[in-house]
Amino acid sequence: MRQLIIPFPVSGYTDDGTHKASGRFILEKLREWETSFHEKFFPVYANVLEGHPLAMARLSRYCDEGGKSGLDFGMDLIDGEIDIDANMEMDDHSESTMVYAIGSQINEDEDEPLLLVKNAALKDDILVLRYEDDNGGNGDEVPVPENVGEKSY
Repeated sequence: MRQLIIPFPVSGYTDDGTHKASGRFILEKLREWETSFHEKFFPVYANVLEGHPLAMARLSRYCDEGGKSGLDFGMDLIDGEIDIDANMEMDDHSESTMVYAIGSQINEDEDEPLLLVKNAALKDDILVLRYEDDNGGNGDEVPVPENVGEKSY
């Protein structure tokens, strides 16, 4: 399985989403994590960011200037699977605004989504970056582009 476990402790960040040790804002850290994932699993890019509901609530707050606009990062797993349609139906009855995905930070490419998923089975002090293919698999059979030897950043 292609995944990268990211430490995400409460004590590691200020209330505004700044990483205490590096002084970087959470989206800059996300770019670092995506880059690490891509380098480890080249040529694959992460397309899912998964975390415990408490971790995703922190991520929401950090990216939403303290949670002022009521954004809720991460869809719920339905029977252990990502089901966007079911989440959209639940979202219709929610007071907050569900954020299903954000644009990839690695190339600042908003056309390449990073799905946000809540998983209560994970610890609340980690995030998991992973690749999931369109068929729900873990991407072990990813086609390699023709220019695989040419890394461009």
